[in-house]
Amino acid sequence: MIWISHRGESIDAPENTLAAFKLSLERQTEGMECDVHLTKDGKLVVCHDSSTKRTCGGEGIIIEDSTFEELQALCASNNKSGYENEKIPLFSDTLQYLGKDRKYYIEIKKNDPAVIDAVVHELDAAGISPEKTVIISFHSDIVRIYKERYPEREALFLTMFYVNKNGTWWPCAEDLIKDLKAQGADGVDIHCNQIFVNKEYVDTVKAAGFKFAVWTIDSVELAKRFIDMGVDVITSNCAAKLKHEIDNQ
Repeated sequence: MIWISHRGESIDAPENTLAAFKLSLERQTEGMECDVHLTKDGKLVVCHDSSTKRTCGGEGIIIEDSTFEELQALCASNNKSGYENEKIPLFSDTLQYLGKDRKYYIEIKKNDPAVIDAVVHELDAAGISPEKTVIISFHSDIVRIYKERYPEREALFLTMFYVNKNGTWWPCAEDLIKDLKAQGADGVDIHCNQIFVNKEYVDTVKAAGFKFAVWTIDSVELAKRFIDMGVDVITSNCAAKLKHEIDNQ
């Protein structure tokens, strides 16, 4: 089981900034998760939202309609004091800063195959081996196309649980497995749901040959519960803290 820092160690530093990634490096989590978008001038940048409004304040601008230079005029502190000089980083700078020994979970936010090739280009340019990278996306087409183009690389389908009109939860394990097979995915990265996810659910998905990852887990109690279920990956805003507390119990 491995621990992944969600948007860096974002509990203490602005999410998806070099400051947050620095903390994940210093605190020695096994890897980090980040989100990527393409700018108007074709630069791959690290930011969760399609707009800068939440993380940079003000009216916000749309990333795909903005140049990288325009984005650099903004402060990405996400209202955290002491980080007024943080900027939205290039994906290439993030890779260079963190190096080749990290595990990278990279979420492709937009349903645009051009982002796939841009990500792989940057990974190859930085000398990051395929074994160190995992693509994640809510878009089943992105997962499918990625696996068709790069079958040797790992991809997980991001999803959450939803309540159907008849009151049942979706996806059940059988429906999830069917979707993962159709996409050619290596597994699922699913939002934690204490009601629906249990050991039987995890075992069923893993028995079908798929990896089982969960996000976002920020309490020791919940982390231990999912560890006991046998999940493969936990993504957390405070991954280092949780790992330390659990390892020392």
